[in-house]
Amino acid sequence: MPDTRPYVLSIAGFDPSGGAGILADIKAFEQHGVYGFGVCSALTVQSDTDFLKVQWLSAQEIMEQLEPLVSKFKIRACKIGIGQSMDVLLEVILYLKRRQPHIQIVLDPVLKASAGFNFHGALEDQQLKAVLQEITLATPNYNEIQQLNPDLPPTNAAKEMAKRCAILLKGGHNPEAPGTDYLFTQNSCTPFEPTLLSVSPKHGSGCVLSASIAANLALGYTLDEACRRGKRYTESFLSSNDTLLGYHQHDS
Repeated sequence: MPDTRPYVLSIAGFDPSGGAGILADIKAFEQHGVYGFGVCSALTVQSDTDFLKVQWLSAQEIMEQLEPLVSKFKIRACKIGIGQSMDVLLEVILYLKRRQPHIQIVLDPVLKASAGFNFHGALEDQQLKAVLQEITLATPNYNEIQQLNPDLPPTNAAKEMAKRCAILLKGGHNPEAPGTDYLFTQNSCTPFEPTLLSVSPKHGSGCVLSASIAANLALGYTLDEACRRGKRYTESFLSSNDTLLGYHQHDS
């Protein structure tokens, strides 16, 4: 089949509400003009407001889903959402990079559902470092980065993590500059200020941002520009209506 669109992969949970996880990622991919593949890492029982339970898929089950895709297609970028553990994520990431050495990987480190469900307990520092070493970008918010690195203030934690991969510190929970995201690399920090004054909270907004960034990387944009465009797309998503379930629409 002709490769008329770049291929982009989502490895994420299946959210029946369609607001987060694979379904949200595929909606975002389609709006960006890339072709999206979806591999399930967890089955969730939830709505936009209530999270009841999760059934995790093992690393082996995830890799079995990946095998026919990586055997046939050149996948330019991958967004990864929830996984059972850092060990599972690392095993899947290493497998993916063996099969697709040039793939760019964006990790949305979802540690807690927006409905309040905690996915993980304590995280081992060495596991986290090993995962970060293998990816292109991680997109924690302020609460998540404090859970990932509780010994440092958020900005210092981002700088430390950026020694291994780029870190987009999302600003939705930033008490000093609400809505301003910061992209940390080994040598720089780039702020992305909000362009809309009024937005409405949405279930799955973090999924949408990371999926948009992955799609833009696949389209050939630099990391800075992919993050900038991802933020604009997510703001459009956040302002699309007044409910928790946003509409996907690409304006640029």
